[in-house]
Amino acid sequence: MRPRAAVLALLAGLLTGGTIASGATPASARPAPVERAGTTLTARLAPPVVTVGEPSALVAQATPARPGRSFTVQRLVEASWTVVGSATGDARGRAVVPLDTTLAGPQALRVIAEATDDLPRKVSAKLTLKVYTAASCTPRIALVDPDADAAARCLAARLDRWRAAGLMGVGQQLNVSNIDYLAPLTALAPRRVSVVGFDLEELAAGETYQFPAPPLDTLVALAQQGAVLSASWHTTNPHTARPAWDRSWTSLDALLSPTSSEGARFWADFDSKLALLQRFQEAGVAVVLRPFHEANGGWFWWGKPDPTTYRRLWAMMQRRAWDAGVHNVVWAYSFAARTWSGIRAPERLLPARVDIAGIDSYDPEGPDADPRDRLDMTGYAAVAERVERLAITEVGPEESATGAWNPAVVTRTAKALAPRPAWAMLWFDDAAGKKQLSSLAGGTTWLDSCPNALCYLR
Repeated sequence: MRPRAAVLALLAGLLTGGTIASGATPASARPAPVERAGTTLTARLAPPVVTVGEPSALVAQATPARPGRSFTVQRLVEASWTVVGSATGDARGRAVVPLDTTLAGPQALRVIAEATDDLPRKVSAKLTLKVYTAASCTPRIALVDPDADAAARCLAARLDRWRAAGLMGVGQQLNVSNIDYLAPLTALAPRRVSVVGFDLEELAAGETYQFPAPPLDTLVALAQQGAVLSASWHTTNPHTARPAWDRSWTSLDALLSPTSSEGARFWADFDSKLALLQRFQEAGVAVVLRPFHEANGGWFWWGKPDPTTYRRLWAMMQRRAWDAGVHNVVWAYSFAARTWSGIRAPERLLPARVDIAGIDSYDPEGPDADPRDRLDMTGYAAVAERVERLAITEVGPEESATGAWNPAVVTRTAKALAPRPAWAMLWFDDAAGKKQLSSLAGGTTWLDSCPNALCYLR
């Protein structure tokens, strides 16, 4: 499926960090300032290994910081250094230059911090950006689907490369059943995020609303411009046809039989969602899918199930997807942080075969809550003993009327986890309070601290 031209135009600035400059290295006519102690230039790649077309950037840091200092990125081409990009340093002395990854092959790069009135020109050590073809995508941890397509393999390999480089992606959930569903991203522009979340139930609704930019087309375009897609599924109660929060019926055993009335409705609903996932597959896009999320809590109709039943349902969903020819899914078990005794131990529900596990953790912000910004990761370590690839699949404040919450706590928390998470995703603002990056007091500052929407965890 080819995204509409209007969609591509709308998204042109959302997932790009700037433009690539070209030309010869500028000469300086000024006398070179004298080198002095404490003058440094460091350079890193975010990330250093990508598949063709995936975003990467060179991150330069110069001290002492001089806002407005010019940085030039050069690439070694046939023994000559050629300018491929430039940027201006910020107040911290840092500059982020997007890199061209349209062609496979290694790129030898360096960055130059141009001379200022009081600081000399400095040249970094050589860096190597590795750009591979999609055919070379091999996840470090094999996917559970033996027939996973190239898009799924590349998505998993990408997450593994982030973790290997000590990077954590920054994510933002969208409400794709709302005509203004792109607002959480447009509010951040020209900043980008590296993970975009959505819900399959909302996507199914949004596809019927005749929005000017169809949500599925837009999500495909976002993925093609570099975003990892992650999908939850707030499926309706198959007994009452009410929303996911209706717990008047919770008999998941009935779903094990496709001929029961609830089973027939549930599996028909699942098939309709597989049809949406197949449309992503036809466009060459993979999706992280986390069905029956937060099942260790008691707020959804599927919450607190019998562990054997839950695992059987998971296996049935996977087999049904594979039998339907849907092979672009990275399967994610997403659980709630065990913040109190009423939430069950998440490892008890862990399905037999998952590609990634993720924790959902929210910091209560009510009048009686602890005023410190903090995150409870209880349950993460227990699941990590059995799953190698993890993420913070939902995170942020709960019931925040003002948005006075600093997501820098996410980075601090993530650095202490083992294994470290591949990404952390903020929800969108809703009736329960402010949650999205653009609405939080420290949101954009935190995002700015994560160059190319990838936070350094080491």
